[in-house]
Amino acid sequence: MGMLNIDNGSKRRIYAIAASLGMVQGHDHEDPLHLLVQGLTGKEGIPDLTPAEGQLVEQELIRRKARQHQGTQPRQRQRRKRKYEEMPGGVTAAQQGKIWYLMGELATYDPKPGVSLQARLCGMIEKQFHVTAFPTQPCRFLTREQGAALIEGLKDQATRAELEYLHSSKYRQDQEAAYE
Repeated sequence: MGMLNIDNGSKRRIYAIAASLGMVQGHDHEDPLHLLVQGLTGKEGIPDLTPAEGQLVEQELIRRKARQHQGTQPRQRQRRKRKYEEMPGGVTAAQQGKIWYLMGELATYDPKPGVSLQARLCGMIEKQFHVTAFPTQPCRFLTREQGAALIEGLKDQATRAELEYLHSSKYRQDQEAAYE
């Protein structure tokens, strides 16, 4: 090796960065690293590079590493408030949000396998208020007063379901499993 060839420290840095990118495959000169070197410099191997060419290859690898790192960072997911359609004189968006929250609580403590929350809510509305409810918009035909009454009923039902769960053998089994 003469003064025109790359030094050992630069070779090690190139191989280390390339290995972290998954570009090195044993001693094969057909791996992605050697293909990159050949594309950038026209040379077959890393020992044949001049210091300037070694720096060029190293900079390209660092650029690729930075780009790869950007892609793996978790994106900040912005939570948007769920928008509920309001009808004049009907259930407000805030009431609908509370209804769905209570339905989630009810499903946690009193699950009904095979029945969706939408279908379950529709059944409750039809039974309590004798109003047609559709799974896509169950609260569409309820008034504000009916919405308030539904919320109070769901609160009571969710509280009863939670108490029944806390006094059930299933709760004790869940607690024992958590401590094992």
